[in-house]
Amino acid sequence: MLRKNLIAKIHIGKSQLGLDDETYRQLLVSTTGKTSCTEMTESELQQVLNVMVQKGFKSNSHFWGNRAAPREDKKIYLAKITALLAKHSLPKEYADGIAKRSFKVDFVHWLQPWQLKKVVQMLAVYDRNRQH
Repeated sequence: MLRKNLIAKIHIGKSQLGLDDETYRQLLVSTTGKTSCTEMTESELQQVLNVMVQKGFKSNSHFWGNRAAPREDKKIYLAKITALLAKHSLPKEYADGIAKRSFKVDFVHWLQPWQLKKVVQMLAVYDRNRQH
């Protein structure tokens, strides 16, 4: 995980756990011996994050972020799109790019079911071409 992302998660954990600055710094010192995330290595940041998880921090990061749940008629298509993207280690922005290029819509979540079906078909062609 990127260093910047780890620091962001730690700060989210700080607010989620309701830690004041003094308590937060004590947690950092007791875990790594350092008072600031900027002084830490990636492994030390991961240690701090693990301690926060043990104390009750719940990371809510999902593949599609904090978007509203899709309607039932879209769920199947979005699940298939997610599976095809994950299979080829493609970022979710790849599907957003297809939506923008093909339908002039910024995000794949905003597409209608018939448009989502087309995106699935485009990704299936990509998948088929990668297998040969």
